[in-house]
Amino acid sequence: MPYAPIVKTLFKSLFHKTPTVSYPYAPMPTHDSVRGRVEIEIGGCSFCGACARRCPADAITTDRIKKEWEIAPYRCVVCSACVDVCPKKCLFMRPTPTPVSDAVTTEKFSGA
Repeated sequence: MPYAPIVKTLFKSLFHKTPTVSYPYAPMPTHDSVRGRVEIEIGGCSFCGACARRCPADAITTDRIKKEWEIAPYRCVVCSACVDVCPKKCLFMRPTPTPVSDAVTTEKFSGA
């Protein structure tokens, strides 16, 4: 009976609940230790660039003249160094995962 282990595994996988979550369609469970992702309250930002200089992954860019703040969410290592160094305290960590998208590689916020 060389097929017995295979048949056992087959029936086990057919009649048991899926161990994973289909993330884009079902919400991911959040844990207390998850930092989440960086978000900004653009109205309070002075576009000083301290967060961009402090970011170890170079995921943040700021433009003082155009009043734009941009982050590459998939490049961010979620260390929260930018949140700690922000003088206006307009950056914060939201305990939600980064949204899934094929087209979005950067998130741009404008203060104008």
